[in-house]
Order: sequence, then structure tokens, then C-alpha cells
Amino acid sequence: MPVPIVNFIKDLFLPELKFVKLMSSPQKRQRIYLMEKVSDFEVCPKCATKAHTIYDHVIVTIRDTPLRNKNIILKIRKRRFLCKSCKKVFREPVQGIFKGFRTTQRYRHHVMWNCTQFSNLKRVATVTGCSEWLVYKCHYEQLELETRKLQSEWPTTVGIDEHSFQRKYGRKEFVTVFVDYNNRKVREVILGRAPADILESERILKIRSRERVKNVVIDLSSGFKLAAATLFPNAIITADKFHVIKLIFPAIMKYKKEVVSNTRNRAFKRLLLKNGHKLKFHESQVLRAVLHFFPTLKDLYTAKEAIHSLYRCKGYNNAKRSFTKFTDWLAYSKIPELQTLRRTLIKWREEILNYFKTRITNARTEGFNRKAKLIQRNAYGFKNFDNYRLKILYSCR
Repeated sequence: MPVPIVNFIKDLFLPELKFVKLMSSPQKRQRIYLMEKVSDFEVCPKCATKAHTIYDHVIVTIRDTPLRNKNIILKIRKRRFLCKSCKKVFREPVQGIFKGFRTTQRYRHHVMWNCTQFSNLKRVATVTGCSEWLVYKCHYEQLELETRKLQSEWPTTVGIDEHSFQRKYGRKEFVTVFVDYNNRKVREVILGRAPADILESERILKIRSRERVKNVVIDLSSGFKLAAATLFPNAIITADKFHVIKLIFPAIMKYKKEVVSNTRNRAFKRLLLKNGHKLKFHESQVLRAVLHFFPTLKDLYTAKEAIHSLYRCKGYNNAKRSFTKFTDWLAYSKIPELQTLRRTLIKWREEILNYFKTRITNARTEGFNRKAKLIQRNAYGFKNFDNYRLKILYSCR
């Protein structure tokens, strides 16, 4: 029966409307209902006074969410009131329908739900039977409403990292991601990675309680270090463990060619880059025998193992002594790459040693970066940064 369906709509979503009659429809999978609003008066939007005088009537067509595989069309007979105070004629509003819209909020939310089920918006337009432009508009409009619910204060632990967004005028544009470690979600996304882009961003500055942040984990970026120290004055800045370890990797790959010229031979590369503490006995014996004939590569491998050994230290003081011994050993080396490594380690000494106080890494931030890149690939890239930001905040909430 059509009346129970309409009562379901009225009671749950459009309580102000009253069912009048079921109208005939040329399409089998479509139902058209004539509805009207019941109220004693309306408030004038201009002067905010009660209006009782009805000027005339107008019928508007509103699309509602499909029910039982049938499209629902609401023909609403709206009254136009005359305000005697300001002499303005206005149309009565209906709860659940925004002014000027031809769809209910429930229908727009239904389109949003379909967008989360399908991989592209064109498929959503086919399923819902509306235009691609309406799907696009409803999708990002609902994303904006959903992300507003996620607004909160800064957490106690924040991760910062960047990834590429698009190529513009022959140059790559980057976005910076702020990750909430306490609630395991992306807190904010801004365009750019320079300190000025971060410190002047309104979206970052409007978030409350920056003094609550106690820990910030970053990669070895001087820009992020400056921005974090300025934004979060009470925070301990920690350099990511993985980025410190991989500092020596390019030099090892450079001198590896002295041993293995074939770039497809990955077995020796795996032995060189793997943590020596995790190598099997026969693997370590083979690696030691080969490195005996290549002293430069042997020193680089020793430096890599020293970094791994540093991160196995227990306690801040032990790590501090180990770090000093390691940088002193690097000072006697004549290999340019090891001298560069020593300068970098000394520059980031405090942030590297802070790891032994906080014991946090940037792994969670890198994971959200991976998810953001997956969103880019699924959409075949984004041109509008605001849309990209909304997708990340909604998907990584």
C-alpha cells in the first residue's frame, strides 16, 4: 500500500509534511506523492515576525530517496505567505530540504552512501539515475558536512610528513599531512611543505590547544623541524628511526657495483641492506668473506650495522654514549659519504636521541601517506586540492 510508505517517509524524515494523494506516473519504477505542509504560521526570513496571511500556492518537485527499488518524487504544495510588517512575500520552508534545492537531504546522503560503495562517480550516476554533476556536488557537499564533525583539539602526539599531490607548470606540488597518533586518524592536510606554508595556514592555526602537543615525530626535514618547533613549543621533536637508518643506503648501493655489476642480482643487495642482527649464520659468513676484499664497502656496511646497534640500546644515556662513539669513529674515515653521514647525524643529534625518550616512529604517518596515494590512484589524480583534502580526512578518520 502506498500510504504506509508515505507515513514512513513523513514520520522518519519529513515530519512537517502531510500526505494528500498518490499521483499517477508514466514510469513503473517511480512513485509520485502529493504532499503539503501543515502549520498555523510561518516566520518571515526578513524581519522575523509571524505571518498568517497566505498569498498564494506553488507546487515544487522534490526528489527523495528510493524505497523498495522505486524512485520517490514528492510534489509539495507550498504556501506563499505575506508578511504584513515588511510587505515581503516568502515561501514556507520544509524541514529536511535546503532552500533552492530540488532534492531532500536524505537523498543527498543516499548519493553519498553510493559514492562510498563504488570506485567512481560515473557508476554512482548510473545506479542512482541522476546526473554526474549532481553526484559530484552531493558527494563533496556531504564530505564537508562529515568532516566538520571530526573537528577537535590537537592530540598529545602528532606525526608530520609530505607526499606529492600533482605536477603543475613542470614542477611537483606537495601536501603536508598531520596525523593524530592518539586517535589514529589524519588530523589535517594542507597544500605545500615549506615552513611558511605550514605556519601561515589558517586551517592549522585555528585548531585549538597547540600547547597540549607533547611529542612530534618527523623525517629528517629541516622545514618540518622549524615548523614543529614554532607550532608546538612544548613538544619533543623526534627524528624517524627508518629515515636515520636509510641515510647510508645510497652509498652502499653506489659501491655495491664494485662487487655485483648486474643490477638485477637482488640476493647480494638483500644481504647488504638487511639488519645483520637478523641474518642467518651462513648468510653472515658469506657476506663477511665478500666484504673482506672490498674495504670501502666494508666500512659502509660497518656504519650501517652501527646505526642498527645504536637503536638496540636500552636507555637514553646508553644511546647517548653509543652515538658519541659512533660519530667519533666516523671522524677518522676518509670516505666522503661517511663524512656526510657524520655531519647529518651531528645536526640531528638531539632529535635522534629523543627516540629513546619517546619510542615513537613515523610508521603510522607513512601508512596514512600510502592510503592517500591509493586515493589518488583510484581517482586518477585530483585537480582540486579542497576535494582531495576532504577525501583524505573522510577516508582516514
